[in-house]
Amino acid sequence: MASVILASSRRFRCWCTVWSALAVTATAVCVWAAFLAYSPAMVMAVTTGAALSVYPAVLARSRLALTAADLQARWPGSAAGPPIPWPEVTGVELRRGLLLEKVQVITDRPRVLFAPARFRYRADPVFDAAVAELARRSGRPVRAAHHRLGAVAAGGAVWVGCLALLTAMEAPWNDPSWPWRHEAGRLPGLCAMFASTAHALLPPGDRTPDADLLLLGPIERQEGCTWRTGVVGTFSVGLGLTRKGPFESASATAHDGFRRTVAGARIPDRTAAPVRGLADEAREITDGTAGIGLTTADLIARRANVIVTVRLIAPTSVPDAARTVERVARTALANVRFD
Repeated sequence: MASVILASSRRFRCWCTVWSALAVTATAVCVWAAFLAYSPAMVMAVTTGAALSVYPAVLARSRLALTAADLQARWPGSAAGPPIPWPEVTGVELRRGLLLEKVQVITDRPRVLFAPARFRYRADPVFDAAVAELARRSGRPVRAAHHRLGAVAAGGAVWVGCLALLTAMEAPWNDPSWPWRHEAGRLPGLCAMFASTAHALLPPGDRTPDADLLLLGPIERQEGCTWRTGVVGTFSVGLGLTRKGPFESASATAHDGFRRTVAGARIPDRTAAPVRGLADEAREITDGTAGIGLTTADLIARRANVIVTVRLIAPTSVPDAARTVERVARTALANVRFD
């Protein structure tokens, strides 16, 4: 009896190539997304994509060489497996999956050989001829194998559910580094930026690297600078940067921090008035109990995932104090890079 090479049909191998190419493309997209925003969901997606990329290549390249005495697993361009005499073949089974149908050659050794394969719901004469040849040479009938499609489907559903849940919780598209978010990832220094402004508004005094207005909420990073003189003289600028939280973007987190900061600054006898055209949202805090000759002006604004606070308390009258703090806030936001 002449040697025969059993392989899947050319059409099946072409479809496997397309399948593998799509999976490789999806995996590359997931790797790119993982570099932008690392998360367990991205790791699961990359792992799944890698498995789906390799599996069709295994199916398409698997071969069985049949002779009168034995069978042998072969891969194009690689060494062949050890010959397996026909007496060691204990069964030939037809295994049906959700999409694929494969011939499983079972031996008395701890190994299982698969070849050839086809899509389950499509006629394939090459596959049928290979099954008949295996049955004839092994002297054993081809029997339908017991399959557990329910368990496989349940496992796949659990995997997809975990991936969807992790993706929803991590929400990598909400990360500031995601291309369409246009959010900030870092903050500039403020002390050198506003030193001349501070000297123009207040007499020389002490400087501290923090902001006088306390930012409330999940603030990840802060930059600030405060100049003080005398008992009450204060000029302060602060920036706060937020990151994404579960199920929400960094901008949504910053919105929550903005509202909390405004609420914290509105102590009794203080009111918050909206300021238009400055940022996504802004409030000017006014003090109804300010003393004569004492200038007070607070401003809190948010753009994307950055919150800016400006406070001015001067022991002398400052013309257009509201416009001054607004100009300071605008300058601070203009120096933040929103990608």
